[in-house]
Order: sequence, then structure tokens, then C-alpha cells
Amino acid sequence: MYKRSVRIQVMLSFLFFTSFLCHASEAVGFRNAWEIGFTFGEIPILSGSFKPGISIGYHFNDYFAVSAVYQFKDYLQRDDESFNAQNIGFDGLTGSKETTGERILVALHYRPASWSPYLMAGFVYNNADIETMEFGRQTHQIGDHRYDTEISIVQTRSDGFVPAVGFGYRYDFDNGVSLNTNIAAGIFTPMPEPEITIKTAHEIATDDIKLLKEKITTAYQENFHNRHHIFNLGVSYRFK
Repeated sequence: MYKRSVRIQVMLSFLFFTSFLCHASEAVGFRNAWEIGFTFGEIPILSGSFKPGISIGYHFNDYFAVSAVYQFKDYLQRDDESFNAQNIGFDGLTGSKETTGERILVALHYRPASWSPYLMAGFVYNNADIETMEFGRQTHQIGDHRYDTEISIVQTRSDGFVPAVGFGYRYDFDNGVSLNTNIAAGIFTPMPEPEITIKTAHEIATDDIKLLKEKITTAYQENFHNRHHIFNLGVSYRFK
């Protein structure tokens, strides 16, 4: 109930902020203009969460800008929408929840034309993400054996500060309001390797636990979403 209340407050704050900006009437260009914004880092219909954040930027001219984004820590109930749970390949998922750490982006933007997407280059910091997946009691193939047991898997991606590139698109109104979305990721650095904890109601052979961890790691690293990255969807206002 508390989390739902917080999410409602976030949405109301976003709607109020958007309404306030849309009533601004003065035409604002880009040269030497500042910008403040409110962003979401998750899409609620997919994850049940907003992952709210704030942004600030400065436009040197129509082509170049620099920005910084800070996203708050959040808690997500992913369940069947969990990519990691799906990729492990076990049946009987009873629940998946994730704590996503704070995320920060500092980047330079280049937009060749007012109607075009823009490119980004800079740095991304992600605090640790922790996902807990619960699988109900049934027969699971682990290594060379089959086990009739419940399984709890906790995987943690440690924090990381990496160079990142990305792209985005924004629609600008004459009054200084912009609708904006972008994504940036550390594609030039190795995929992070998760820390994995496995708990079961019945004992599993050490060699099979090792094979299961290797399987989980492989599935984890094949998923692009597990790179250190940041996604933004929001509204901003530029001023001089």
C-alpha cells in the first residue's frame, strides 16, 4: 500500500509539473539555454514502477548540449516480466522482485537537425541491482540430475561507473517545453558478472550448483538489459 501511494504521488507530481510547463507561453530558443526536467526510468505498464528522476542540462546552441540525470532507488515486482527469470529456463516461477539502485548519467548531446534523433556520449553510474527469483516445488533439471525442490535465486549486479554512448529523441515546443526519451549504455566494457546465491529445500550436489551458476551467468550476460545503462522518458523545460 505504501509503495502504491508513493507511485500515485509521483504520477500526480509529474502531471502537475507537465501542466505547469505547458502553460508557459514565452518562446525560448536553444542558444545558451538551461533546462530542467522530470524523468521516469521504467515504464509502469511493464514493470509496475516509475523509477523517477530529475535532470538538468545546458544548450550551447541548436546542435550541442550537456546534461546530467539522477534516478532514485526503486523497488520492482517483475514476476513473469523478468527477463532473467525467463532466461534461466526453470518452470514454476512464483515471484520475482528487484531492487534497482540509483543511476546517474552525465553526457554530451549532438543533434544534427531540429527534427532528427540526437547522439549521446558520456558516463553512466549504476548502483547495485539485486533481483530475487522464487521457483515453486517441482522437478528441476540441474546439471546431470533432477531435483524435486523449491529454488530461490538471488543475483546481484555490483555497482559500476562506465563510459557510455546512446541516442534519444525529443519533441520541442516553442514555449520551452520538451518531451524527451533516451537510452545510454556501457557497450565498450565487458558485461558484468553477477554474484549468485542459490537456496533450496533439498541438498543439491556441489558440481550441479556450480553448473547452475554457470548457466545463470551465461543467460545473464547474454541479456543486453544487464549492462550498466540508463533509460529516460520524461518532460523538461528550457529557459534563459
